[in-house]
This record gives sequence, structure tokens and C-alpha cells, in this order.
Amino acid sequence: MSSQERILIIFIRLLQGNRLSKADLMAEFQKNGSTIQRDMAIIDELLHKINASLPASKFSPFRQIGELDRKKRGFYQLTAFKENSYMTDQELFMIFKVLFASRGFHENDLKTIYYKLFDNVENKHTMDKLLANERFYYEGVPESTIYPSLTLLLKAMLNQQKVEFSYTKNGETKIFTRVPLDIYFSDLYFFMVSAKHTAKDDTDFEALNKFRINNMKQIKILNEHQPVEYTNRFQGGILRNQTALPFFGDPITLIIDFYYEPAYVLDRFPHSVIKQVNKDGSLRIEIPANNGYGVKMWLLEQGAHVKVISPKYIQKYLIDNMKQTLSYYDITTTK
Repeated sequence: MSSQERILIIFIRLLQGNRLSKADLMAEFQKNGSTIQRDMAIIDELLHKINASLPASKFSPFRQIGELDRKKRGFYQLTAFKENSYMTDQELFMIFKVLFASRGFHENDLKTIYYKLFDNVENKHTMDKLLANERFYYEGVPESTIYPSLTLLLKAMLNQQKVEFSYTKNGETKIFTRVPLDIYFSDLYFFMVSAKHTAKDDTDFEALNKFRINNMKQIKILNEHQPVEYTNRFQGGILRNQTALPFFGDPITLIIDFYYEPAYVLDRFPHSVIKQVNKDGSLRIEIPANNGYGVKMWLLEQGAHVKVISPKYIQKYLIDNMKQTLSYYDITTTK
């Protein structure tokens, strides 16, 4: 093995985040300590040149490789580079937990993602023990992989091309032609979105603009471009802050009295504000929300913990819905 090959192998291992032992390198390459030190000096010089010439791009993983860390005698590591470029076991653990909780992937897709991420875990035995139960019992919502559909939709979205597909909802199947504006994930599902976040939503099957990707079949890209005006773009970040569930709607200021732990409101709607404490102990909370079905569904889930103050039509929706529910149990109200 040439000296260039040896130095390249050492450099690659350093970029992989490994801490290298001088003694181990001497034994592996059958070289004395001065040779290994010389190799490290060459790598050190190379690092200085690389750091001085790297482009200042926020998207580059090599914005700053840093210098060799020799704090522990006889060991070498690109400590700063590892800390900036590789996730810790704690970070990976949180990502695993979110992936399992999402249930948005088919079992085989989740397994592929899991093992790719797991390869970056340092303490594999401990991590596997911590995740074994959820990994074993994981059941994804999609009945098959959505990767091929995602690939087609992303291509069409980036090229602003129409797609044609069949879609089934409530036992009814129709053929749709839409321009994908975004891929949105919420509440178990990946959606293809074809309208802005304030569009009409789920009121008319033929006018749908949000489609669960696992229900989209026979997707094909049409050779038809349809540029989307900037003002009509879908803004998923705004939608996520305005609703508990993935339903579009017009912006509203929702005012409620809440009779339970306020974190259930404040965490769900990040721009909500407690305006006052009422005499009965409830909290008057103002929420920048939307008037879509997702907000209405969330309000119904709160039961006796919430009273809607305004808008009045949202209040009426809840009252009518509760009356209808009571009628299923042969309970009638006097008002």
C-alpha cells in the first residue's frame, strides 16, 4: 500500500467521525510512530487548505471541517466536524420515536429508513433495546409503499406539470387532473396538495384539492405545464399553525373559554394567547386559526373543556353537532 492510499484511508475514517488511535494505526499499517505523525501532519495541512477554500454555502455539509483534535494523547479526531455533521444517539432516538408515532410509512419503508439511520448509532445495543418494542409492533397506515407515487409527484411538482390519477373516497372513485403544489404530512397521512391553504376543502368530492397519496392510483404525469402564481402557493407552515388537523380554511380569530390545562391549546396552536382568567376559573384564549373542518373537529374533541365565544357560526356548528349526537341516544334538549 502506498503512502497516498494510507493517508486517504485515514482521512476518510476521520470524516466518518471516528476517533483514531496512533497505536492502532501503527499496528494496522505496520509503520512506526514518526510515520503516522507525518501522515497526520499532511492531513493537518490539507485541512487548513480545505477550510480556507470551502464555499460559504449554508447547504454544504463541509462549511467547516475544523482541525484535528489531539486533546487526548495518542488519539486523533475531527471533533468539531463530527459534532456539526453527525447526529448524536439522543437526536437519533427522538427521530426514531417520531417516525414510529407517525405511522405514515409502510412497514417495509419504515424498516429501510430505520436501518439507514441505525447505522449512525454509536451504542447500537442500547438503542435497539430501547426501540425494540415499538419496532416490533409498528403498523403503518399505507398498505403498500408510497415511494413510487412520491417520486412521480415530486417530479411533477418541481416541473409544474399536471398529473392524472384515480382517487377513492367514501367508496366512490373518480379520475382527477391536478397540478401538485406541495407534499404535506399530518395526522397519519402524506397528502398531495393542489391548491392554496385557504381553498375550499372536502365540501365537494369533484372539487378536492388535497389527496391522501396512499389512496392515489394509476398516477401519470401529463406533458402539460401550468405555472402557479406566487399568491396562490400552498403555505404548509401557516396551515400547520392554524389547525389541529389537515383541513384548509379561511383565517379566523377563534375565541374560547377553556376549562382545563391550557397547554393543550397553547401547544396545539403556537400563536394562541391567554387574554384573561374568568371568574369561574376558565381561561379566555384567543387563537389565530382557520374555519376548516380540522378546527371544528378539534373543538368537538374537547367536550366540556371548551366553550366557543366567537365566531358565532363556529359556536352554532358545535351546538348543532352535539344535539345530533345526543339524538343518537334518544336524548332531546329543550332549547
